Amino acid sequence: MNEDFIARMLCDDLNVRACAAITLGISNGLARMHGATPAAALALSRTATAAALMSATLKPGSDQTVSVRISGTGPIREIHVQADAKGHLRGYAGNPGAHSDLSVSGLSISGLIGAGTLTVIKDLGLKEPYSSVQPLVRGEVAHDIAHYLTFSEQVPSALIIGTALEPDGAFSASGGILIQGLPGTAPEALVTIEENIGAMKTSLGERLRQGADIYTVTGELLGDRALELLESSKLELACRCNRELLARIIVGLPAHEIEDLLRRDRGIELTCTFCTTRYRFDEREVRTLMSAGNRVP
Repeated sequence: MNEDFIARMLCDDLNVRACAAITLGISNGLARMHGATPAAALALSRTATAAALMSATLKPGSDQTVSVRISGTGPIREIHVQADAKGHLRGYAGNPGAHSDLSVSGLSISGLIGAGTLTVIKDLGLKEPYSSVQPLVRGEVAHDIAHYLTFSEQVPSALIIGTALEPDGAFSASGGILIQGLPGTAPEALVTIEENIGAMKTSLGERLRQGADIYTVTGELLGDRALELLESSKLELACRCNRELLARIIVGLPAHEIEDLLRRDRGIELTCTFCTTRYRFDEREVRTLMSAGNRVP
């Protein structure tokens, strides 16, 4: 399968669920879309893969969403990725031009992120979205997300994310595996899985670059026990922005700010932070919007 996808699986022998995702197209798409440096692209890729894996816990096909935002003191400042239950992702980096010497850091992005917080917001269609903010533990996406799932959601979790970057800055592999305990799972099962992850002689990113099947790697982490594939579905970049949404943003601006923009630019141009699409509203359109409702002075 060449397209990005996410698969949901069960391992009855260990009483765990597993999710595996291939995010190569998404990773390269985000890097191109935002003109990201290799270091910033790596941070975006890993966060997107984590968000995709977390979306596997949402109700399939529903309108439920999960948002992962990492904010730090490092040069990238912020990474924000949203994923929904239909396989759509979008994301951005606060500073896509941030640099880090990956040859020195060993593909670690902790220095790029710095000290900060992880914010997870889940919209499950209830009255209010569920929101959690916690300090970053290591500044490494897989570890911090696994820590959040284990201690904030209280679901014992093991998470591995793999990427392979070529000299030209393009990704040749990107994917991840999330394994979680279920009610009644023996504590030692997750310990063994963590040990299997730590004992991998070749990184997940390199295994995928070499052509390894992610289902095979998932099975290996589970001690080659039988896996039941529940569902596999497509992942893709897709933004929810549209002209109507951006028009509402203009309506919400104070009137004096709108007048300043019209005087200077004869219109207003807004750019979606997630997908970089530009929306231009000429002066006539803006004044029509302004007359449609009460204005903020």
